[in-house]
Amino acid sequence: MILKEGEILSGRYRILSLVGQGGMSYVYRAEDRKMGRLVALKLLKEEYCEDREFIRKFQREAQAAASLNHPNIVSAYDVVDDEEHRIHYIVMELVEGITLKQYIKKKGRLSDRETIRIALQLIDGMEQAHRLGIVHRDIKPQNMMVSSAGTVKIADFGIARAASQQTVNATVMGSVHYISPEQARSGAADERSDIYSFGCTLYEMLTGRVPYDGETSVAVVFSHMEDPIPRVSSIVPDVSPALDRAVFTCMQKKPSLRYQHISELGEDLRAALSDPEGKRAEIDAEREEKGRRGGVERGFSELSRGIAFAVMLLIAVLFLFIGSRIFRFIKAGRELRGGETTTSQESSTKSPESSLNITISALETRLPDIIGKTIPEATEYMREYQLKFREGEKEYSDSYREGVIISYPDGSYRAGDSITVIVSAGPETIYFYDAQHPEDLTKLHKMRFSEVKKELDARKIPFTKKEEFSETVAEGCLISSSKASTAGSGELILTVSRGSERAPISVPDLVGSREEDAVRNLKSAGFQLGEISYEEDPDTPTGVVIEQNPEAGDILERGGKIDLKLSGAESAESTEGTGGSQKAQSGHWYGSLNQTLRIGSGGPGVSDTMMVTVYLRQDINGESRYTTLQSARSYTLGTELQLVFSKIRGADGVSSGIVEVVDAEKDSVLAQYNVSFRPESGT
Repeated sequence: MILKEGEILSGRYRILSLVGQGGMSYVYRAEDRKMGRLVALKLLKEEYCEDREFIRKFQREAQAAASLNHPNIVSAYDVVDDEEHRIHYIVMELVEGITLKQYIKKKGRLSDRETIRIALQLIDGMEQAHRLGIVHRDIKPQNMMVSSAGTVKIADFGIARAASQQTVNATVMGSVHYISPEQARSGAADERSDIYSFGCTLYEMLTGRVPYDGETSVAVVFSHMEDPIPRVSSIVPDVSPALDRAVFTCMQKKPSLRYQHISELGEDLRAALSDPEGKRAEIDAEREEKGRRGGVERGFSELSRGIAFAVMLLIAVLFLFIGSRIFRFIKAGRELRGGETTTSQESSTKSPESSLNITISALETRLPDIIGKTIPEATEYMREYQLKFREGEKEYSDSYREGVIISYPDGSYRAGDSITVIVSAGPETIYFYDAQHPEDLTKLHKMRFSEVKKELDARKIPFTKKEEFSETVAEGCLISSSKASTAGSGELILTVSRGSERAPISVPDLVGSREEDAVRNLKSAGFQLGEISYEEDPDTPTGVVIEQNPEAGDILERGGKIDLKLSGAESAESTEGTGGSQKAQSGHWYGSLNQTLRIGSGGPGVSDTMMVTVYLRQDINGESRYTTLQSARSYTLGTELQLVFSKIRGADGVSSGIVEVVDAEKDSVLAQYNVSFRPESGT
């Protein structure tokens, strides 16, 4: 059964969301209310709760995982068998991060050093499991979690079993892209099988692709058993020889030619860091040469091989002799029956598939290569399995183009199943300009803020909006951005053009408004208050606009003046927006500043620089308006910046403002200075 959000199990675990599903279980994100922590809860699927054998396997998984206490293995906290409600689940550590598979796809391929750094963490975890006699049997990048802190952990011991209790069957466990040849043939596995699968994982980390691929799962399995071992160096020529040889050794077809213990691989990887050429790894070179020749099992001497060959030859001759005698006897019998002939037909013809009698169950954990395909392409590609795909959620992705599959739920799929997949909604990162050429803002200046805002909101990317007048950038388009793109850290600040400060715009309708409302509206629209006059009007309340010049709808330059005629007698004094009767001040308002500011601490030998911008900030009708006094310039740390502005033009009618000196790269205020403004006439 599928649990609902908010449902509580055992009076302790509150279900938060469904994370995914595997072959036998659902995995949920849950809250442990007793311990106050988030956990992963693996619940056995309902169809298996009646099967005691599956329950026994499920419990064995929990016991195996619980015995593995290691920082590079996902921990198991609790195992619950609720017979009353017929549910069985394991409570495990919740790892916040992505799978190694997703990490590889995100980066394309990993460097030698990063591969070794990740591999050594995983080897530490596998070494403890092998030491306790536990074989994972499904080592692959999908079962490895890369946490947000950088720790790598092995997850999902769902098909692990104690090596001492191992049984051999004809079922291929795990994913075909990482399966060892002996598992493919008989289902047998020991720690060397994990080493083979880990070698396939290392190959993918270094090259960005799986070592063997094919149109069908069966084709991939036969590649593991029969095809030559691929070399990392054939794909990545600059890989270190020592690392290339280590991967090659892991992937030997015969277990006896691989590393016999995972710790041996760890030693070689550590040596590869200091000795990438692998000049002192003569033993590995000998092992590689044996693998290239097809190899022989260790422990056989030249004399032993000679004796074995002679015995085999003798047996073959003996069989031929007996066979010829039997054939002559049968032929003679037929001739005695009068030449009676018998037509023999082959009842069956063994193909490589039937002779090995294998069953592929790897489709439980990975669908081959549907990532990056559209839904119709994936449907055609998986036609032999009769799987159907339907579009679920959409997610932004910088790795995949819009409309292709980027992920799907893990699970056990049968022919005819319908699978809900996640499809790419397009790139996650929005680029404003080329970071290598920040001087070229042609593309940025053509981007409309309304369209950018929709894209940012859809991606849930926070930003701050500023507005400025611009004589070169059209109104509503971007003047500048604090970052070249939305990627990385740092606040995103977008400066939007209000158009030319003198651009012609339509005059608003102010008739019928009270004086203070009319003044506020005309300033908000980008105009200045002109002359105020009065006229007695018995039909209109005192202080209401009865006439304006220019009239509503006329086209006037931004910043132009609008005269108002109010009802009532001219008696009391008035200032802009106060409802009085004094004529408004005419002319522009100016202020000045003369200060010295040291840029950073500086000091002997210090050559770092800082980009500095100077703004004037004034509060107008409850909103902050910024005017650039000095565009971004580079200064050496320790320099004294002379802030000399003899005539700063402010907003008309606004008597104060603040000059801000800003670190343009970090968008942080270095200093602030209060400035007073007066009309040019000095009145």
